[in-house]
Amino acid sequence: MYSSIIDSRLFSSPFLILMIISMYSCVQDIAQPESENIQILKTTIELDRFENELYLQVETNQQESQEFIKNVFVELTYKGDNIFEYSEEFQLYDNATNGDLIPSNGIYTLLTSADTVILPSVTPEIESITMEQNFKLDETNSDSLDISVTVYGKSFLITSSISDIFNITTQSSQYVNLDNSYIELMINTDYMFIDNPSTEECDRSYNDNPNPNSFESYFEWANGILLDSNTNQFVFSTQIPFRSLSDCGGTGRAIFRFILHDLDTNSEIVAEDIELIIYGCGDGLCESGIEDINTCQEDCQ
Repeated sequence: MYSSIIDSRLFSSPFLILMIISMYSCVQDIAQPESENIQILKTTIELDRFENELYLQVETNQQESQEFIKNVFVELTYKGDNIFEYSEEFQLYDNATNGDLIPSNGIYTLLTSADTVILPSVTPEIESITMEQNFKLDETNSDSLDISVTVYGKSFLITSSISDIFNITTQSSQYVNLDNSYIELMINTDYMFIDNPSTEECDRSYNDNPNPNSFESYFEWANGILLDSNTNQFVFSTQIPFRSLSDCGGTGRAIFRFILHDLDTNSEIVAEDIELIIYGCGDGLCESGIEDINTCQEDCQ
């Protein structure tokens, strides 16, 4: 009698409705915990004409389980101009085949022949270099010189797509330069007054026998930013740091050389050298044409 009363109250009250809603919510949480949060963390493309290899990789946030992912594709479309047309879609894998090394880790890969990508007949070249030719060191604060190099390359749009079991597609797009080249910056400092690092005091000294060919590699750029859509112009930007005068920063003439390395043809394109005058009031040198007795009396009297 007492038990039947409890059962009657249980199934005739709103308690039953609350139980059903609670159970439904739990089922929903179990069914779609990760699919709603599928993300493309990184897309990588490498084109090697010498080894005849095209390497594509898409890294997702589904490292623990890939049960919600059906397919991963990468579409490669040429966007440099309206003359040459190319668009191709590639399927990537996460099963230790087709170039994938580790199965079921949420990283999808494809290693195939580079001949599957048809490139336009575009010769890479350095179009322009933007940088100051005179740089004044601050007395107490470090500073940096802005440099940007515009390169003519091969503009492609790479679109990564993930389709899941709920028919939801996650996409990510970016522009890449597939001319298989990079820029190297070399600097000749033989014409500068540079501090001797082996001494404690600031003793800037000059090389009595400067070598015009004494260039050292300073920096390399491998990835530029597309200047504008439907163009093949990419901008490579960086900053060169300089110490202050009080920190004994070097002054004088530095010669900058920019080299575009074309890995497809194994050739180099060398831009005209740029001379940078580095100066500062208080370095003991009166830089002709820049400093005078009015602007820096202590150096030019």
